[in-house]
Amino acid sequence: MSDPKKSKITTAARAVFLRYGFKRTNMNDIAEAAGISRAALYLVYKNKEDVFVGVFLQWLDETLVEIASSMASIQMPEEKLERAFEIWTVRPFEMLVASPEAKDLIECSFGFAQASLNLGYKKFEATILPVLASIAERQPKKAQISPERSAHVLASSVRGFKQTATTPTELRQLIKEMLQLTLT
Repeated sequence: MSDPKKSKITTAARAVFLRYGFKRTNMNDIAEAAGISRAALYLVYKNKEDVFVGVFLQWLDETLVEIASSMASIQMPEEKLERAFEIWTVRPFEMLVASPEAKDLIECSFGFAQASLNLGYKKFEATILPVLASIAERQPKKAQISPERSAHVLASSVRGFKQTATTPTELRQLIKEMLQLTLT
C-alpha cells in the first residue's frame, strides 16, 4: 500500500476487526485505533466497508509477498507448493480457530467484499502458477491439464477444505493429499 495514511489506518483497523469482528466495529473504533479524528478517517475512506476491503487487500498483499519470498528459498517444487498453502490456507485457519472474530476478515464473505476475495484467489493462483509450470514440464504431455487450470483447481479446493477441516492438522493433511493426487 503506497499511501502512508491509508496504510496506518488499515493496519489499525485490522486489529479492530480481528478483535471485534466487522459488525461490532464502527468508524469511531477505527479512527481511535488509528489515532485520527473520525472526520479525517472519512477523508480517506467513505465507509466501514471500504476500510474493510482496504484491510483485506493489505493483508492479501503482505501474504502474497511472504509466499513468494518463502518459496524462493526452497528448491523442490512440491515443497514450494506445500509452503504456499501453509501460508495461504493453514495460517488463516489457525487464526479462525484462535479467534472467531477473525472469520469476518479471513473469509471475507460479505457481499461487498466478494470481488476482493476473488481477486485474492486469482493472485494466489498466479503466485503458484510458475511452480506448477515447472512440474508440468516433467510430466507426460498427454496426461496433464494446463498449469493455469491446475492452479485454479488447487486454489478452489482449499476454499472447501477450510469449511470441512476441524483442525489445522486435518487441513494440512487434506492439502498434502490434494497435492499428492494432483502432482503424481
